[in-house]
This record gives sequence, C-alpha cells and structure tokens, in this order.
Amino acid sequence: MDQNNLQQHYLTTMRQRFKAEVNRLTTKDMLILLDHRPDAQDLAFILSYIYALHWLKLNVPLKYWPALLAPFSKGSRGFLMELLLQATDTANFIARYIQYWLAAPANSPIQRDQLLRLLASHKQDPKLLEHRILQVWDELKLFAETPKQQYRQLGNQERIRYRNLLGNIDQQRLALIESLPTPTTQAVNSSPFSKLGIVPTMGCRHSCRHCMHIWRPPMSKMQDLETAFQIIAQHTSNLLFTGGDLTNHLELFYQAIRTLKNISNFAILLNGDFATDLPTTHKILQAMDIAIQTRPKDWPQTKILLQISFDEMHQEILANKVGLLYERIPIARIANIVEASVQYPRLQLGLLHKQNVLNFSMDVLYKGVFARLTQELYRRNYQIKILDTAPSPRSKKHPLNPSQQGKVLKDATFILTSYPKRPILFTSSVIDGYGRAALLEPGEAINERALLSQLLANNSSIQETFDTDLMFWANGWVTLFSAAHVCLGNWRTEDSKTILARHRKDPLTAALQRFDPNLLTYYAEIRKDLDAQIAIATGPQHLLHMLIEEPDVRLHITQRLLSQ
Repeated sequence: MDQNNLQQHYLTTMRQRFKAEVNRLTTKDMLILLDHRPDAQDLAFILSYIYALHWLKLNVPLKYWPALLAPFSKGSRGFLMELLLQATDTANFIARYIQYWLAAPANSPIQRDQLLRLLASHKQDPKLLEHRILQVWDELKLFAETPKQQYRQLGNQERIRYRNLLGNIDQQRLALIESLPTPTTQAVNSSPFSKLGIVPTMGCRHSCRHCMHIWRPPMSKMQDLETAFQIIAQHTSNLLFTGGDLTNHLELFYQAIRTLKNISNFAILLNGDFATDLPTTHKILQAMDIAIQTRPKDWPQTKILLQISFDEMHQEILANKVGLLYERIPIARIANIVEASVQYPRLQLGLLHKQNVLNFSMDVLYKGVFARLTQELYRRNYQIKILDTAPSPRSKKHPLNPSQQGKVLKDATFILTSYPKRPILFTSSVIDGYGRAALLEPGEAINERALLSQLLANNSSIQETFDTDLMFWANGWVTLFSAAHVCLGNWRTEDSKTILARHRKDPLTAALQRFDPNLLTYYAEIRKDLDAQIAIATGPQHLLHMLIEEPDVRLHITQRLLSQ
C-alpha cells in the first residue's frame, strides 16, 4: 500500500483516537484527576489540552499534525488547534492560551471565565498562573514514563510471575490437591475436554499494543512434543495450536495432523505474517492440505480451522523515525491468505477480530481494517459478499460514551463472489487488560465492565464461565486456557494421569470455572487491594486472572475453598 493510501487510513484512525482522548478528558476524566483541588473546574479544560499536546508528541510525527487537526480547526475550539500547532513546549502553550483569552471579547465561551477566575486567584499575574498550571501538570505525572518504560515494568512483573510457576508454593498447592479423594461423580471440569491446546512457542517479532504478553517464556529448543500429542489425543477430539507466532513451528502442526488419529478438528492461530506473497501462502496452505490427505483412509475424517489475527492492532499503521508509514502486518498478506484459502476445501479460514466502536453497527464490515481488506481484494478483481451476521448475546457499553449501551456485531460469514461455496468466518472478541493491553486508551476497545458489574452484584441469571481447558506448553507446563499462571504440573517430568487427576480435583479450577464469588472474599483475606483490582478490571475474566496471579494467593484460596 503506497504512502498516500496509508496516510488516509492513518489520519482517520489517529483523528478518532485524538478526538476520543480529548472528549474523555474534557467531559469528566480530567476533573476526576483534579478532584482534590478547589479550582479543579477551572483547571480541567486547559489541562485536558496540555494532555492533548503531549499525546500528539508521543503518538504522531509533527509532519502529520496539520492534516490531522484540520477537521477540528473550525468552530469554537479551532483556536486550540492553532495553539497546538504553534506551541514549542508546554509552557509556551499555556502562555499562548492565557493571552488568547485575555484578548477575547466578553461574550466568549465559558473557558474565558474560567481563565479569568484563575488569573484573579493568582494576583492577575499571567506568569504566576503559568507557573501554577505547569506545577499542577507535573503533579499529575501524566506521560511521565514512555510506553517503552511502562512495558518494561509490566514485562518484569510477568517474568517474575512465570519464573515462580511450579515453585515451592505451587508445589504445596499441588500436594494439597493430590491429598484429596478422587471425585465419585463427574465434575464440571473433568475429561473429556471440549478442546486442548498445544503451545510450541511464545515468541513473536511484533509488539502489538493489545498483546497479553510482554515477556515470553523461552521455549525455542523444546521441539519434541510427541508425548504431549499422545496425551491430548486420548482426551479430546479438538486440538488448538496457539501461543506466539507459529510460522517457524508449522512442521509440528503437520506432524500432529498426520499422526493423531482421534483428533477430528485441528485449529491453528497465526498472525498472517507468513503470507509475504501468493506463492509462499499457497506453499503453506498446500502443506496443511497435504497433511490431511496423508492420513490413513480408514481414520476419521478431519478438517483444519486456520485462524488469522486480523484487527486494528495487528494491521495497525505506524510511523517510523523519519515519519514514513508502514503496516505492522500488511493488509496485503491477509488478502493473500483470503485469496489462497478458498482453493483448499479442507481448510476453513476464520479471521479473528478485536472489538472496537465500529462493532456497534455494520460499520465494522465497511470501515476500518475490514474495509482495507475489501479494497485490497477489489484491487485484485475480487468482490466480497456478506452472507450473514450475528450480534453478541448481551449488550455492552460504548467505550466513547459509557451511557450508551447496545449489542455489538460479533460474528459474520462472507464469501468472495467468485467462490460462492467457500465461506470465510469473521468473529470478534473483547480485549482484556492483560500485558500491553493494560496501556490502551479507554476508547480503543470494547470491554466487559458492564458484565463484571452484574456479576459482582450476584446476578445469578448471568451464565459466565472461565475457560479451564488445558494447554500443554513445549517447556512442559500444563496450564488453564484463561489463566496460564495456574499450572497443574509438567507433562515432561510427571505422569499425565497425575496431572489430569489434579485438574479434576482442584477446587480452585472448579471455582474459577463457575465464577465463585467466594474467590473475591478469600482474595481480600490475603491482599488489601481488592477494590483497586476491581477498578481496573476490564471484565470478569480479567478480574479473576489478576486475583490469582501470585502463588501464595492461589494456595490461600485453595485452602479456604477446601475449608468450606
């Protein structure tokens, strides 16, 4: 995609983000940050635009500022766009802002009155007021750290968390579970599993802003997964290859397809980066197809679900150090996969999307990343036809307007009109605040805060479950799907029957699966930050995930569950 085309999409996205941040702060969020100050009402507006200035500096190269701000240059706030463009630094912006309102007529908007009140409380001295506003801005500590620094801190926390996995405290918990009698009736989390996962690697060369992982456990030299394959094949008919970018581990996927008789559904999650051109794409998809064909004829029929990450984060348009635009994973590569996949009937393509404001209408299929895909395919003489769509089962809050609530478009099926019998799936899910996603702007993604509020109110009519199926990691860990830090053993060093028995007997796993409200009570007995955790949780899954991140908490909750 050329620079002009990229710039069009880039500016549209960045304008939306800029506008959302300004609206968020001027509406209420800056007031919340200033609530302890007596002049918060008068300070909030100018501080919101100081925030906007720093947001622009952090996110947008200076060369794009005029075009980005141009649509906002008319109306009562047009002068602010000029101030943003002219400001050499924060102090200069404040000084220009003060001088603008001092020269404004008496019938100006409310911001003039706010400025005059601030000035009156500072001896009518613009320099004194400028110093005060700068001081308050510094006290807020906004943009005090770069995203790189913030990611490093979060990554260090993840490293410690995973390095403690199966340490002494976890071993105490597992010993406690093993001492329990085997259930006489089938538990809700017993085998057979609806699916099981294999994690060949967690490495990825990309740093998508919504990725749940920053630090990734090293597993590059652990390729012998035959034992894990055989364990999985005994307990499910659905196998998912997941983890980081699996492009360099596809031989393991082919091996599983060729050798696992009882698996009828193979799924693999890829980021699409492998599809550098059509010949390369065909080579990989053909290898998957051949792996299916080489299975013995008397084995059960099987199929492959090829899941490709496809959203505003994976296909994000970025600017390099000199301001040239590029796509994190080019939309052309996703188009290569769409174009090639329709020629392999044994493969089902599914595009996995992360929900944003466009999902509140059909716009998600006509704007944003999906529109870019449609345009790229049209350039290749393909047309897309939407066959059907389906909404989410419940309403969600609009991230740009929390008072607005409604159902979002969750699933869709579409075809290339020249291949009417080869439907392609599109499904979207929320972004929970794990890892890098903890630093996303509030308006960038839909979350499940509304559902969390209902569950915290003990609304028993809501059916929400925590995914407690198992993932087998190449380094030996056996963890829960929705909580990789709940580890039930090491398949490389322990008998699989022991690990699976732990899964059946583990009271923590069972409590997570049914979202037991006692989990919150028991957490509060050992940690004093439950309210803070609830405040930052993006949904029920995220809250539970955070509450059980530390091994001593997992042990305590397990003990308390057993004491009921």
